[in-house]
Amino acid sequence: MIIFGKEYTRANLGKIFDYAMLNHDVTRQQVQEHVKKGIAYNVNGIHCNPYWVPMIADMLEGTGIETGLCPAFPFGAASTADKVRQTEELAKILRGRPGCVDYVINVGALRGGEYDVLKEEAEAMVALGRDYGLTVKSIMENAMLTDEQLAAGCRIVSEAGVDYVKAASGRGGSPAMRTLHIMRANIDDRVGIKFAGYGTYNLTQLTIMGLVTGASLFGTGYAHEIIEEIDQFYRDLVITK
Repeated sequence: MIIFGKEYTRANLGKIFDYAMLNHDVTRQQVQEHVKKGIAYNVNGIHCNPYWVPMIADMLEGTGIETGLCPAFPFGAASTADKVRQTEELAKILRGRPGCVDYVINVGALRGGEYDVLKEEAEAMVALGRDYGLTVKSIMENAMLTDEQLAAGCRIVSEAGVDYVKAASGRGGSPAMRTLHIMRANIDDRVGIKFAGYGTYNLTQLTIMGLVTGASLFGTGYAHEIIEEIDQFYRDLVITK
């Protein structure tokens, strides 16, 4: 599959996915199987709830795959200090191994126009990420925001230095595809877009549409199915500008 000149093959498709298993009722065995499958498909990162981080980091040792750190997930309604404390505790567990910070912004603060809260939060998470060598991704929860709120939030976290803006946690409603355009228009060129929380139907088609619309990373628990379907049905797809 080739989109805008970039080739996606079975060998490299895994690197566009952060492979998530974030339900609170999953067992140790389920998480272990999830990690093994993520390694088999060579995904970008494995994202589970904080309790599982020590085990995941050990299982991913030497693979180059990121362990996702998800403080105050999925609501993001903790104080900045609490998010930093949680993230730092998890970052120390990694001991320099690949990881990223996937944090939900304070959605209520953004909706209420408390932009200083959002700015302080993003700057603190970026500083922590730089200290520990972690990629920082801000989850916006697009479905909960007006277009104007989304644009403002993207500008604030982009200026603070985050590496990605992310569309959703998967717990706050499915983001509209059109909101990716708003995200792209309100972030620096160096900032990537992570499309996530887009449900359980037509995932392969939505992933392809996301690539066309400007996303470069995808958060889903179905990465393995999407990769198999692209390899089987879309291997010869070519999309040009």
